[in-house]
Amino acid sequence: MASVKVKFLDKKELKDGTSPIAIQVIYNRKKKLFHLGHSLKKSEWDEENNRPNSKNTKYKLYRKRIERAINDLETIILELENEKKPFTLKDIEAKYKPNSSHFSSKTTFSTYVDKIVSDLEEEKRIGNAKAYANLKSIFNKLHGENIFLKDIDESLVNEFIHKMTKHGLSMNSRAVHLRELRAVVNKAIKEGLINESIYPFKNISIKSQKTRKRAVNKNVIKMVEELDVSQEENLQLYKDLFMFSFYNRGMNFVDMAFLKVKNIESGRLNYTRQKTGQQFSIKITDKAKAIIDRYNEMKNPESYIFPIICRKGKEYLDYRNAMRLMNKKLKKISDILKLDVPLTTYVSRHSWATIAKRSGIATAVISEGLGHESEETTQVYLDSFENDVLDDANELIIN
Repeated sequence: MASVKVKFLDKKELKDGTSPIAIQVIYNRKKKLFHLGHSLKKSEWDEENNRPNSKNTKYKLYRKRIERAINDLETIILELENEKKPFTLKDIEAKYKPNSSHFSSKTTFSTYVDKIVSDLEEEKRIGNAKAYANLKSIFNKLHGENIFLKDIDESLVNEFIHKMTKHGLSMNSRAVHLRELRAVVNKAIKEGLINESIYPFKNISIKSQKTRKRAVNKNVIKMVEELDVSQEENLQLYKDLFMFSFYNRGMNFVDMAFLKVKNIESGRLNYTRQKTGQQFSIKITDKAKAIIDRYNEMKNPESYIFPIICRKGKEYLDYRNAMRLMNKKLKKISDILKLDVPLTTYVSRHSWATIAKRSGIATAVISEGLGHESEETTQVYLDSFENDVLDDANELIIN
């Protein structure tokens, strides 16, 4: 008889101070650990219930994945026992892949992406979930729904590029879908569903066109900050949201929309970025506090700080509608100030990065402030700034 239980390996501490979660199977007096790929701090583990506790923001998701893994392993063991043949821990391992729900060589691209979408939805990363659902829709439209994961090779990816071009998708749209497809392939390779030797993106360069400049200088930010919109219809909230983003390292609009009173602790904003799941902690400045106080009395920990999300069950729709309205109102502010670069929800973020660079702050620090995984991503934000600096330097040299 085999036993299956969850183990928090607190004696094995990783570099970030967390310890891994695993499922332990004991069979014929031998043990095998099946790692889930998740780790927690000791304070985030409930020893009494042997599960993650609410101190970790993803504890509900981790609990679901633990239960799923235990159920999968117990099902595998039951199936092997029903065969009435001797089996070993290696036989159990051969049938089990954590978080993959027994995907096989016959798994289609559609089925696999559906699982990715489901996981993202569980993590409340709704925007990312919709992006992958959109990728599946486009891929299926161009290739059909019965493409196996293992058949995605360089030839098929090139065909995907050709078909997207033929159907009129812009270079930047093609680049977005190719990066998403590459992420799916990389995940499938990790889970042993695609052979690494046929990695399809080895010789494929993902090209995109440079978008128009999204950053403005400090003088423009000051103009927005000092603009009196009291006589304008319904502009105050959107001006405040633009400035609040700038005051908080270019905070994304989606993160502002989902901020709750409980995210404020000891004078800091502590929140999880919706897009990536990263943890952020930002000191609340006087300017940011003045905006918060304008919209929330701070009495209910579960209330949203800003009046953006109003309907239970339709949070994502409220956020999307508000973002569209935000950009419309920012265009109005741009017209009032006669700006060359129209304000959008992205401009405050790009401007924070650019102004930080102009102030002599290292790109590595800016990258960490924005929550980028690499300085290469940050450099995209700063490219136009670097060109401006070179142009100014050239003027000084030749005149």
